[in-house]
Amino acid sequence: MSSLPPASAPLPPMPGPRRSAAQRARTVLVAGVAGGTGTTTVAALLADAVGGRLGVVVQATDHSGGELAARLPTLRPATSRVTVHDAGPHVAPAAALAATPENSLVVVGRATPDGVTDVQGSLAAIAGEPDPTLLGRSVVVLVDRAPKPATIDLGALRETGVAGVLVLRADRALARPGRIDTTGLARPTVGTVSELLAALRW
Repeated sequence: MSSLPPASAPLPPMPGPRRSAAQRARTVLVAGVAGGTGTTTVAALLADAVGGRLGVVVQATDHSGGELAARLPTLRPATSRVTVHDAGPHVAPAAALAATPENSLVVVGRATPDGVTDVQGSLAAIAGEPDPTLLGRSVVVLVDRAPKPATIDLGALRETGVAGVLVLRADRALARPGRIDTTGLARPTVGTVSELLAALRW
């Protein structure tokens, strides 16, 4: 996450370009290649981190069964036109919704060789349509739940032309059910979320 406070503690109004960024409508769709990959957790972390970066509360929308509200670090009325959607295991429909220049896609898979293959297949399926430029606005997040960090070859995913390929390592704070306590996140988690913001150009 950013070094700024999370959405639960918004900053004062921002000057210049940062304020304009917060006022501009923008949507990020977070979609998994399969159920149980960690899409809801990634969406909750992203919504909180974007809010902290921009000093607002983003709109968090759940299309995956109602679990996003339970994972968000805090529930507050949105104060911006920035939206993070938890699209569940539906990459193709999410890609269709993200097919405008101001929108982005985060594809979530497992940090395993099979997970990488699944993500490659999903990216190949959306590479040409509905928007040939979408891969350049997409980020892959591989969720690693193994107690010992998995060694994964990310080269093939990077060659697809996505804006970034990240691995979210196992973190006790994320393994706990319910609301995410962002104050207890491990340093690698904070770093990965910061990299996700940068890849999405926030």
